Amino acid sequence: MSYIVEQLLKRGFVHVPGFLDIQETEALADDYRNGQFHRTVYTLGHATPEAIELISDKIRSLLTQFEDVTQFKPSRFGGGAYFATEKGINFGWHQDHESYFINQTHQHYLNIYIPVIKPELERTNLCVIPVDRFMEHAPEAWSRLEWGGAATAKTENGRTTISNDHAGGLHAELDFELEELGETPALAAGDALLLRGDMFHRTQDNDTERVAISIRAFNPDITVVREHYEQSCPAKRWFQANNPMYGAISDAFEERDRMILSELMMSMFKARQARERAAQTQQSAAE
Repeated sequence: MSYIVEQLLKRGFVHVPGFLDIQETEALADDYRNGQFHRTVYTLGHATPEAIELISDKIRSLLTQFEDVTQFKPSRFGGGAYFATEKGINFGWHQDHESYFINQTHQHYLNIYIPVIKPELERTNLCVIPVDRFMEHAPEAWSRLEWGGAATAKTENGRTTISNDHAGGLHAELDFELEELGETPALAAGDALLLRGDMFHRTQDNDTERVAISIRAFNPDITVVREHYEQSCPAKRWFQANNPMYGAISDAFEERDRMILSELMMSMFKARQARERAAQTQQSAAE
């Protein structure tokens, strides 16, 4: 078992210095500067296929390390999104939401997070809660949170509540501040921070103009079901109301109660293509 796999299973994250070389990092930074932005729940920059292709061999090589790992097997990756502080990115402690709504688990889900514009080493990083520290301090809570997602942590008067933003209610109440367990890897441009999908993380600060690309790897063969998708609460409905992709997911589950993830993602892709064609038609008519 490689060091990367060991660290992800034990701690939930691993810092890989110099994952991209200078030329690759600068090419992605230029891709961000010249790219398009899309706002749904928050504003993201979209990496072009050419930019992803530039680094795809390195991503594929990374994923080969998980081929014989039963417990954690991300095997495919898609496009990339740019998270930029200048676009308002500044998140508190959370487990990722929308990837959980789609994948319905984070067991085989990897976030490959790479700063491409990073003015200061010690600032505007990601803070993380290591899995082993969470397990040590709150084993019962972590047993409910492991491999999950769509959770938000809030601290008040020395205590932390963790909300279930998928089905409603609380996952856990902790008698300490989650911040006490945090670590902040100092990332340079081109470094990679590999994160399991169930890692609690937050933006360190938004004091510098940092841009990072996030590429997500997943297991396309897991099963997703209508019953899980239709569980809801006000927080989840807010996400659904602000992103048109959920309409495509609902349409897919109207036809079938269960499918493998790759089938669902193909339905989402076709729906996005249809939206883009409709938008182009409207634009042409207006001209």
